[in-house]
Amino acid sequence: MAAHLDKAKITFRRDLVRGACGGILETGWQVFALLLAVRVFEASPEVKATIAAAGPFGHLLSPLSLFIVTRLGLKAATAAALSFFLCAGFLVLAIVSHSLSWFLVSVMSAGIVFAQQAPLMVKIYSENYLPKTRGSMLSNSIVLTVISAALFSQFGGRLLDFDLDLYRWILVTMGAAAVISGCAVLTIPSTILPATASRNPLAHINHAWRDRTFGLMLLVWMLVGFGNLITLPLRVEYMANPAYGIDAANMEIAFVTVVVPSLARLCTTHFWGRLFDRLNFVIIRITINAGFLIGIVIFFNSTTLWMLGLAGAVFGVATAGGNIAWSLWVTKVAPDDKVADYMSVHTFTTGLRGIVAPYIGFALIAGYGPAVTSWVAFVLIGVSIIMLVPMRRLW
Repeated sequence: MAAHLDKAKITFRRDLVRGACGGILETGWQVFALLLAVRVFEASPEVKATIAAAGPFGHLLSPLSLFIVTRLGLKAATAAALSFFLCAGFLVLAIVSHSLSWFLVSVMSAGIVFAQQAPLMVKIYSENYLPKTRGSMLSNSIVLTVISAALFSQFGGRLLDFDLDLYRWILVTMGAAAVISGCAVLTIPSTILPATASRNPLAHINHAWRDRTFGLMLLVWMLVGFGNLITLPLRVEYMANPAYGIDAANMEIAFVTVVVPSLARLCTTHFWGRLFDRLNFVIIRITINAGFLIGIVIFFNSTTLWMLGLAGAVFGVATAGGNIAWSLWVTKVAPDDKVADYMSVHTFTTGLRGIVAPYIGFALIAGYGPAVTSWVAFVLIGVSIIMLVPMRRLW
């Protein structure tokens, strides 16, 4: 027990560093990679969509990368650190790029390799944290991720407003964050991932129908994920486009879509971490899904800023719980030696919907308007809740 506590302490401290750096990297891809593509390289909509899909593409490739890691006989921490170091290397290439094509390849590659660490980190958490403390432990890292994301967004925005030619310092900061993350993760105790007997890199996907509980939960995640993702890119569009009756100022849009949800996440992440450790997971998942459902319906059926802000707060609270659940839920269902395998399947399906859902969302709002789009999301998430109700006895 003493040895396990020592591993948990080391993992916790190193993961705090990774979490703080993670906010910089996530904001880099969600905000600044697209912003630089537009302002510096004058990218087309197709290029912008490709950059935005870097994370989903990376998740889609996670079964293949995990297959390679197991074949090489690498420890989970070593492989996760390698993904961070490779990410930093591709960011260096982006720093020295002078053309859109070079920038696109470099940033896409960095985003794809960065996504490969997710199944590996879950394997580390399952080994080094006790089942009753995983949510609480991880919530501390997520809090630092939220804080660093907010600070970096302000720093980067002010830097670019001051002088757009300083954009390379954004990429330098991201690269440094990736290197620091890699160094921190590299020293976390971990074991070698067991090699699969199959030579098919997609063999892990078989778990989705061999394990009925896992397969049903993946379907639930797919429904709620589509419900969220078809509306997520439309929030700014809904508030900014005069056709929808709001025509909000830029500051108001940023406040409702970024500041309010971030504050809600910051205030409730620890709470969700404790709930994850103590309550039935299905009850937690139903509560999170209900939060997303309520937030979406309020947002896309409101025209006043205070109601939009309320919806943003509800969405932020649900996102705080969703982040912890997304990162750790496979530890509730997977055998200890297959946690990384199960997580690779989960990230694969996450990537699949992450690529497809935004296109569906924009098509819906263009053809039928925001209200209909929100009700489509309502139905998808509502079905996911109905599916969860009979599953509550499985945990």
